[in-house]
Amino acid sequence: AVFHECPVTTIKISISQALSERMSRLSLENLLSIEERSRDLRRLELTHDGNILACFSYLRMGSYLFLVEDTDHQTAESLHQVLRLISFHVLMEFSILIELAMWKSRLDEHLARADCRISVPDPAKSLIM
Repeated sequence: AVFHECPVTTIKISISQALSERMSRLSLENLLSIEERSRDLRRLELTHDGNILACFSYLRMGSYLFLVEDTDHQTAESLHQVLRLISFHVLMEFSILIELAMWKSRLDEHLARADCRISVPDPAKSLIM
């Protein structure tokens, strides 16, 4: 009974490996941006190895009865915010790749590179983002 006087108040659950894999595919700049913004989110912890821990309140109701709750859906909202941040950065990187592919398709030896530039139109970019 070493920890008898130290009650457990929070349970931390590692979020899916798929989320960590999505984050690992981002550029370092975007990854650092997400990590910085994630530190301010309630009920989430980001470990040094890139895992995300969802934190839930834990109450012992009896000898064999426990209650794990997400007070005011704080954990769910924070996790949703991280997913939105990851999706935003992934889509932003894809839109850059699309613009580069469109530019490359217009390259012509007789034209200056600047004349071949093309960008994704704002309405299409808004739909992508």
